[in-house]
Amino acid sequence: MSCSRHVVGSFQRSHTLIRHASTASATVKIPPESPKFIDIPRAPQEYAYKKPHYKGVLPTPRQIFRPGKTDKWTSEYIAAVTPEPSIVKTHTSPKDKALAEWRSRQAANRRQNLRDGLRQLHQRKVRSDRRMTARSEYKQAEHERRIHEPEREDERLTNPSIIQALKHKSSNRLQDPDREARVAKMKARFEAKEAAKVEERRNALHSLYMNARDFIVTEDALNAKVDEVFDHEWFRNYPDHSIWDKEGFPDTVQSMLSESTSSKRGNAQSTSGYIELTKRRVQRIAEELTGGKM
Repeated sequence: MSCSRHVVGSFQRSHTLIRHASTASATVKIPPESPKFIDIPRAPQEYAYKKPHYKGVLPTPRQIFRPGKTDKWTSEYIAAVTPEPSIVKTHTSPKDKALAEWRSRQAANRRQNLRDGLRQLHQRKVRSDRRMTARSEYKQAEHERRIHEPEREDERLTNPSIIQALKHKSSNRLQDPDREARVAKMKARFEAKEAAKVEERRNALHSLYMNARDFIVTEDALNAKVDEVFDHEWFRNYPDHSIWDKEGFPDTVQSMLSESTSSKRGNAQSTSGYIELTKRRVQRIAEELTGGKM
């Protein structure tokens, strides 16, 4: 035990030795096995400033000072939006008087905060606009300078040794050998789309014309329709209780499938359904042949 304690103690003393060398301060306790025992110059990139990362997303700031609107930083506007109280109420009760004083202080703080906020926001906007204008002017000046600057000496000396095929063309883009065919195909596709749009508009106009025969366009027709629907003798003339009793229930999927396959059956009900389906198909064929709705 004594031997182990002696070894541990000597190891700890070796770690706590003070290194008296010219490469480090005498007050720093660095053991010889540490990587920092010898000072090595580091690259400047290790000390570069890193922008701190904040959690969350800030909302988009509102545009308070809009162009063409009222100048919100002027004294007249600030005085108009933060008027002083015109009527001062008097209270006899100490409790009501203390509450009124507290409300008065809060209102004064709100008015002062609004005034200071408008002035400071305007000052910040002026600074940001000035900074943005300066940056834009600098970029434009730099762009103009680089455009009109003379040819560099290395480019002037190496240009004669560059073959003509490697130099940039005046258009600065490669020529398309199939351009004419591609343009013709695009033109034909565009004309086909426009023709389809014109045909669709014509069909819609014809359908509107055919359906207009049932439109109510006069006051007499409207009155007649209202009298017919809201007649007191409606239920006496039409004993049906609802529209389902009068017009029938809508077709289900099973009934439509039965109508489509009625040719395989021989009963009268299926034959009538097949006849109605055939009528609708013939009407659709006639509409396609005549080019309009019937």
